[in-house]
Amino acid sequence: MNANDIRPCTLCSKGLMHTGLPLFWRVRIERMGIDINVARQQAGLEQMLGNVAIARAMGAHEHLATPIGDAPTELLVCEECAVRRDLPIAALSEQGQ
Repeated sequence: MNANDIRPCTLCSKGLMHTGLPLFWRVRIERMGIDINVARQQAGLEQMLGNVAIARAMGAHEHLATPIGDAPTELLVCEECAVRRDLPIAALSEQGQ
């Protein structure tokens, strides 16, 4: 990352090193959706063959999940905020935009 890419913590708006630690987190959040038809097809093949590994090797190799909505959100989070337990992912995505 260049100096121009560094910005304050998305959550607390303080500098990334405000705790004195020269560490921070770059978090990428992307909402995904399962393609139900592909999932059913894969599950059927697994049941028919009786082995998940063989079914994955013999399957159609289609994408099981695809991105939903806007482009991924990228956040910078300081060490202090990164260890909090009250960080719902959906709310983080909204804060990053």
